[in-house]
Amino acid sequence: MMESCAIRAVLAARIAHECRRKGQERGAAVSLLFVPVVDISADPAAVGAELDEICRTAGFFQVTGHGVPGGVAGRAWTTATRFFDLPPADKLSVARPAPDYPYGYIPLAGESLSRSMTGTAPPDLKEVFNAGPPARPAHPFADPDEAWAYSPSLWPAALPELKVAWTAYYAAMRDLGDRLMSLFARGLGLPPGFFAGYTGQAANALRAINYPARDTAPLPGQLRAGAHTDYGTLTILRQDAVGGLEVLGPGGRWAGVEPVPGAFVINIGDLMARWTNDRWRSTLHRVVDPPDPAAAAARRQSMPFFQNANWSAEISCLPTCLEPGEKPRYEPVLAGPHLAGKFRKSVTF
Repeated sequence: MMESCAIRAVLAARIAHECRRKGQERGAAVSLLFVPVVDISADPAAVGAELDEICRTAGFFQVTGHGVPGGVAGRAWTTATRFFDLPPADKLSVARPAPDYPYGYIPLAGESLSRSMTGTAPPDLKEVFNAGPPARPAHPFADPDEAWAYSPSLWPAALPELKVAWTAYYAAMRDLGDRLMSLFARGLGLPPGFFAGYTGQAANALRAINYPARDTAPLPGQLRAGAHTDYGTLTILRQDAVGGLEVLGPGGRWAGVEPVPGAFVINIGDLMARWTNDRWRSTLHRVVDPPDPAAAAARRQSMPFFQNANWSAEISCLPTCLEPGEKPRYEPVLAGPHLAGKFRKSVTF
């Protein structure tokens, strides 16, 4: 394990140097092994240690060996494409009934992710379809906002197969998220099942994003998706080959996340950073026009799954993430209200 990490570090340094040189020549963002690829089918203890190393510096990585059936992922992806290809009236039939309703269709320029951090930013050049948990928990909701998080998903009558495909994919993503959290626990020196009691009843969300092809320039400061961090524990993303996803790397430089066939992009969210006392990074990321003119104008699609913690889970510094003499950097927060506040900032403007 130590030998492979040393080799990877040397290789990353060489590629980083070359990418910096090419980036300076082209004026482009660097693309390097800042976002490494990890085979999570390997020994769990070794993978956990590797993820700890990665999340200390990047907070982003890609996974292979994940076991998600290709048919399940493929059907979810193609039905998402078919949804965005529906006539506007059919898409608007499942538009959010209120600006802060968590699920349903958000038309082009109806969201600004950067607003969740800055409070002001141009709307993003994308349209979105969101779905929530297929079932509600058995316990009564003491907090009205928890009931909001379990609001019914809205399914278009014109595409009934969307619900079927997405329900299967949601289950596969939930299982992968649980597997990753077990690996995270190992990497943090905790029992493999440590996080299960904190995430087993979470209101996770599945989203498809369409960045339409366009032939006009964006507004000043307008991106396909503005710079932001994610809000929960982790995000599992499937992206196409168009490119444009970037992560803020060392030295304040943006690093492109190169699409890897069959891999999922994983990043940790704000709650995981708080849990680990910033031992792990919730990294800024954005979606921009790729440097190639044809790709910059092309349609792009992605599908993120947002894994959250249980609504009433208290997120406070993990004992293994507090060095001797160090104090927690954050006050404890409840996961649900944290999520709701971040989401509402991004959609109400």
